[in-house]
Amino acid sequence: MRNKIKNIVLFLPNLLLIISCGPKDKFEWNAGISAPIYYGASGPFVEYFYKGKSIAGASSGGIEPGWGLTSGGYTGGDIYKSVPDSISVSWICDADGIQYKVGHKLPREKMLNLFKNRVVDSYGEKLAYSQIVAGFAPGGNVTVWMRRGGSGTEVTHFKAKNIGIWKENDKSYKKYVEEHEKVSEGFKIANIYRYFHGIPYSVWEKGEKTYKYDIGFSSEENRDFYESVTAFSKDGSYIFLNENQFIIPYKDWLSNHIMDGVKEGKLPVHTVVQWISEDDKQWYKGEIVFPVDFQNTFESFYQKNKNVHIVYVMDKLNASGNYTFGTIWLQSSTSKERIMKFRLAKLNNETRKYDVSKYTIPKGFVVPKWEGRIPLQKPTDLEYWQEE
Repeated sequence: MRNKIKNIVLFLPNLLLIISCGPKDKFEWNAGISAPIYYGASGPFVEYFYKGKSIAGASSGGIEPGWGLTSGGYTGGDIYKSVPDSISVSWICDADGIQYKVGHKLPREKMLNLFKNRVVDSYGEKLAYSQIVAGFAPGGNVTVWMRRGGSGTEVTHFKAKNIGIWKENDKSYKKYVEEHEKVSEGFKIANIYRYFHGIPYSVWEKGEKTYKYDIGFSSEENRDFYESVTAFSKDGSYIFLNENQFIIPYKDWLSNHIMDGVKEGKLPVHTVVQWISEDDKQWYKGEIVFPVDFQNTFESFYQKNKNVHIVYVMDKLNASGNYTFGTIWLQSSTSKERIMKFRLAKLNNETRKYDVSKYTIPKGFVVPKWEGRIPLQKPTDLEYWQEE
């Protein structure tokens, strides 16, 4: 028995030495790939290098998980890897059909410091960076982030080279694409989105501003409803502020009694709103296009107020109608400013379809000039509600 104890005592220091000695300047990370929602990338490929040697890579058939978010696909590399000093990327832009490719240097010292810097979250857990994500956007724009938990830090951005139109003279490929677009529901939805918002090339070149604010929800209805607001920014990001948009009691909304905190985020240009009764019998849904000058309106209000929120306020329901209305407000603890009225379509419980269009556009809205290489296919069956 004494010999067994002695062997265990001798073994423990060696075990602790093995556990504590990770490779010097190597970290546990994976490669990821990203593209803006509704402006996807086909065949994206990324490979990372250190001193000329490949250390990790990722690829996929096609992606649009949202700008800065990573998508599933093939990834490779050791568990513990060196911090890369260069990158190679290639992809085909879904919006323009152009193939891009380039190699580029990475700010290795900056990335090394980020890997070494762990932060403690609200639960007391130490979070380390675990992903290097390459994002592919229209115009050949590439952004590289390091991600930990649910947040990312941009480390660099650069331009890829236009190496030509993918299969420009391949008639069978063109025919396949045309037939696919006719039947693809995803293409129809993306095409409507691009029709309303164009292709904002400059936002991927210059980046997008962030502000401290949050999104709230209120209603004249006394009944319990579940609500959700999915917001998209100009660069094709999902906007994550409050994990669950907070409910503001209607009397508090009237009196500007908003006490919830704010977070850092980009501004929305488009939101999808769902409003569902607790008994699951009443479903309302809408897609709301924000005014083109919303950023200017927001900044003016933001400079004069603290604790700013974008609040969706639903009108009292008309039980016999197949839609309901609401209004979007900018609001602080001292004032509010009206942005626009919107309509949510009601789901027909028998047909499981919406009898009216789910789209709302703002008063005076003008479709942006199309800058894409491929002519925009104007939606032929698009209906929407617009305030007069």
